[in-house]
Amino acid sequence: MDYILNSSQMFAAESAAVARGGSFLDLMERAGCRCAEEILKRIAPGARVCVLVGKGKNGGDGYVIARELHRAGCEVHVLQIYGEPRAEDAIVNRDRAAALGIQILDAPGPNLAARIIAASDAVVDAVFGTGFRGAADDALKMTAEIVAQKKVRVFAIDVPSGANADTAQIEGAEIRADVTFAIAAKKPIHVLKPNCSVCGETIMIDIGILPEELSGAAALPCAALTDEDLRAMLPPRIPVSNKGTYGHALCVCGSRRMIGAGVLSVRGALRSGAGLVTAAFPDAAYNGIAPQLTEPLLLPLASNDAGSFSADAVRELLPAVERASAALIGCGLAQNEDTAAVLEAVLRSVKTTLVIDADGINLLSRNTNILKELQAKIVLTPHPGEMRRLTGLTVEEILADPVSVAANFAQAHHVTVLLKGANTVITDGTRAVINTTGNDGLAKGGSGDLLAGLLVGLCAQGMQPFEAAAAAAYLHGKAAELASAQTSRRGMLPGDAADLLPVILSDYE
Repeated sequence: MDYILNSSQMFAAESAAVARGGSFLDLMERAGCRCAEEILKRIAPGARVCVLVGKGKNGGDGYVIARELHRAGCEVHVLQIYGEPRAEDAIVNRDRAAALGIQILDAPGPNLAARIIAASDAVVDAVFGTGFRGAADDALKMTAEIVAQKKVRVFAIDVPSGANADTAQIEGAEIRADVTFAIAAKKPIHVLKPNCSVCGETIMIDIGILPEELSGAAALPCAALTDEDLRAMLPPRIPVSNKGTYGHALCVCGSRRMIGAGVLSVRGALRSGAGLVTAAFPDAAYNGIAPQLTEPLLLPLASNDAGSFSADAVRELLPAVERASAALIGCGLAQNEDTAAVLEAVLRSVKTTLVIDADGINLLSRNTNILKELQAKIVLTPHPGEMRRLTGLTVEEILADPVSVAANFAQAHHVTVLLKGANTVITDGTRAVINTTGNDGLAKGGSGDLLAGLLVGLCAQGMQPFEAAAAAAYLHGKAAELASAQTSRRGMLPGDAADLLPVILSDYE
């Protein structure tokens, strides 16, 4: 996994590495040299490169990069946007670069900067790093405008200048990068939408900080999944196997008014690779649901006058719950006293894994203390509005710090939380993942139902709740990206993503 650290956590990790042996100057040397190696892979031999530096440690990385590019035969100019460096390590590396005869220009005016940047094949942005706060001043704004006008290829060191690494906010101008080199760990700006787009492609740079030093720097280790992580996490397909090998998923979903929720959740479970899927739904919705499902077992149950589950459905439902490897309840369930009774019966009966979504969460919010009494491993998949009902916080408070909100609830109630949004958070209270896949094509009714079904299918195959939730969010987003590429973000439907899940999964077999 790629760890995600804020600026104070990153400093703690660097300090731990230094305590193990070495110095901050050593870390700067490794960072600059590794970035230079990556830049040289992406530019022509002998290219003209303009390195923009600030007064701090990010500028120090820039001087190292300038030195290494010069040694590789590039024509290098260094522009000191704020004059002479102040950080001790940066001063050392400025002097080393100057000793090689690299042209270092102190606080150039706009005309000179424009001429040098226009004559360059690439720009290295080493002005500000993780310490930047607030809005760009006139000097940075002028530089950003020149870089944008000249349309030159830009490599950002750790953070595009003008962006807040910790909050992923941009209050003014920024130097938009084509490639950003994340030093040692990703920062929130590299993953949080929408402003992660200013980073372009993000490349991880290893400077010798150990994984345990990165994870130990945060009270709640936070990471982003990679394709390699997903390949390692997904349960293997076994040549000699049968449907029983891959688990039995039960989806207790749907109602007469929300037929699609029931169908999409079951389709997600089917496409997950589960060996057997049972679709339990109110018999009032039979004519809408049954014709759309050919692969699962169908379990139509007693309905009430509203077309949702009757409390009488419990008698036939509980044997199915006992047979299931994992269960899902809530998609299109509707909210009334009957469905509340069904939910409570399922909650108290499941002994494996139970995914609770949509109206299941809304009903649960009446009494979240019941979660502490259950035998099952519970996964909740709220959107911010449902999280508001669970926690009593405002949506604004939740969106301001979704990782902490989700983690605090997960820890207090001994559950896994998948908090949906543009920056979906998955946490069990001791660790967290921020999902990096997907797009606004998922901003449609039914997307969450598909995700919940995919999640319960992975749980049925034996994945643990946290890993299954992280994998489901990642795959769901990948399917949306492919669906929107084939259709459009505006016009794609959750069903399009469901159809493409097998294509996405083929990359991980």
